[in-house]
Order: sequence, then C-alpha cells, then structure tokens
Amino acid sequence: KMIRVKRKPRKCSQCGSSRIAVILYGMPEFSPELKKSLDEGDIVLGGCCITDDDPTWKCAECEIDIFKQNNS
Repeated sequence: KMIRVKRKPRKCSQCGSSRIAVILYGMPEFSPELKKSLDEGDIVLGGCCITDDDPTWKCAECEIDIFKQNNS
C-alpha cells in the first residue's frame, strides 16, 4: 500500500504516527548529524537507484511509503 499527498503529512494516515521521515537518496556523506537524524527517525536512506516515481517520505513507525503527488 502507498499514500499519495500534496505535502508532507503531519501524521501517517495508516497508523497515526507523527514520525514521518524524509527519504534521502544517493550516496550521503556520513556525519555525526546524519547519524543522529537516522537514529531519531527523521531521515531514512533510500538507496542510490532513483526513478521518476520514488517515495518522498516514510512513516518511521509502520514504514509505509508516502509519495508526493505530482501536479500533472
């Protein structure tokens, strides 16, 4: 299941959690700040393979992918 929204939700529509993480794609440079954000669930790593329709956010609780709805 996936969710499509126009902007980052305040809460997950599946489980109600407010822990919505930004998905970071590519090869990030590791830093103490990145580790802290990963540990706190503010950011999750999305990998290096990027397509035209990848999720933008992920619920840190139930792990559902949340896609930003295109304006087209």
